[in-house]
Amino acid sequence: MLAAGAVALGEVGGGQTLGGGAQEYRFIPEAILRETGLEVTPVTARRLKEAVLGRFLDQVDEMPDSMLEDELEHAGLSSHVTTERIREIITRSVMPSVALSLEGFDEIAEEAERVGYPAIFHNAAPSAKRLCAVIEKHPNARIVAGHSNHSSFLPDEAVSIALDLRSKGAVIDVSTLDCISTQWRNDAANLDALIDGGCVDTISTDFAGGHWDGILEAIHRMVKKEQLSAPAAIALATGNVAAVFPRMAGDRGLIEKGKRADLAVVDYVSFGRVRHVIIDGSVAVMNGVPV
Repeated sequence: MLAAGAVALGEVGGGQTLGGGAQEYRFIPEAILRETGLEVTPVTARRLKEAVLGRFLDQVDEMPDSMLEDELEHAGLSSHVTTERIREIITRSVMPSVALSLEGFDEIAEEAERVGYPAIFHNAAPSAKRLCAVIEKHPNARIVAGHSNHSSFLPDEAVSIALDLRSKGAVIDVSTLDCISTQWRNDAANLDALIDGGCVDTISTDFAGGHWDGILEAIHRMVKKEQLSAPAAIALATGNVAAVFPRMAGDRGLIEKGKRADLAVVDYVSFGRVRHVIIDGSVAVMNGVPV
């Protein structure tokens, strides 16, 4: 990737390899469908995953069979699969990739430190401890803790981990996921806690199974809830991003002489509604219509 011209690294780890969202909305449901012929929702897959493996994938919080049987009953699966078998299905889907994925954290941090490029890491309950250790081991690496509002955290956990990572020099990113208006799998509790805690540097979307909410929707929420001023909220998606990824976006992100004139003009009542778009000084969209 570097030889091909990459100027940033990541995402290191992911929902597929570290038991995150992709396991819940795709891989676990597919495994259960193959076994039982029944479809389960992402919410059910999450409940079963956490019942079997715990939020940290360490099985410390795994449920006893009696409680897991209740979960199967709630999901309409109790007559189709045993507790022993559901443990096998979920463990086989989630765990084989976890150790290898976590090993990659050190490898990419070392490379980021060597080349001086920022690296985005999967920050979630199963990876947060490793990420903290990696930052301490590679203090000169520019590390971005991606989607630090991940749904595997409790709100207080998200804030304490973000503050710890930030104190060690990490950039704290939050993602809209589907938590602003769609709320297919996630809500805004962790996002709100991190914004209120004053520990957010950048904002992204992440994939959220293809159902992510727009960044401007999140900015609108922050401003209307009076969590941040409009300039501070907008900076999370513009100037702050350019500062973290200078080789990728150093020529934009701020309205100043010498930068690209890439501008979005939004409705002042609803920031999520884009009126006009200017790209490199030329009008590309006027009143919502491409020019």
